[in-house]
Amino acid sequence: MDARLKRIHYEVALAAVRYSRTHSADFDDESGSWVIIKDFPLPAGYNYETTDILVLLPPNYPQTPPDWFYVDDNLRLADGRRPSHVFYGQTTHDPNARSANRAVDAPPQMKGWTGCCLHIRSWQPAPNPVEGHSLLSVCELIRGALERWRK
Repeated sequence: MDARLKRIHYEVALAAVRYSRTHSADFDDESGSWVIIKDFPLPAGYNYETTDILVLLPPNYPQTPPDWFYVDDNLRLADGRRPSHVFYGQTTHDPNARSANRAVDAPPQMKGWTGCCLHIRSWQPAPNPVEGHSLLSVCELIRGALERWRK
């Protein structure tokens, strides 16, 4: 396992302990292209208590942050409305697409996931993931976004 994959593995373990109700997560241990934090607790006001969170990692992560995360297509507010900033239907994160949140045909492995933009404005990773930005930072941004979107 190369240094990047070892770091991702370490970050996934830290994130599972801190951000998964069941302390469960999975990741692509071949190329480090995705991470799933299972049973991510949702604040009151959603139709679920937890949801799985999929984060696609760019090839040069951790130098470059992820810009999207994905939730279950059926995630709704408790009253049935869709949260703001959640792009229902499959979305593209291709910056060359006409609209960055335009629905597109998703590859089969992305069926059932709905895209959410992170809007990371500042990113400063450090050799030690707990001392700089990391998957922990991403999960904290997701937690904050889910909190804001329920209002």
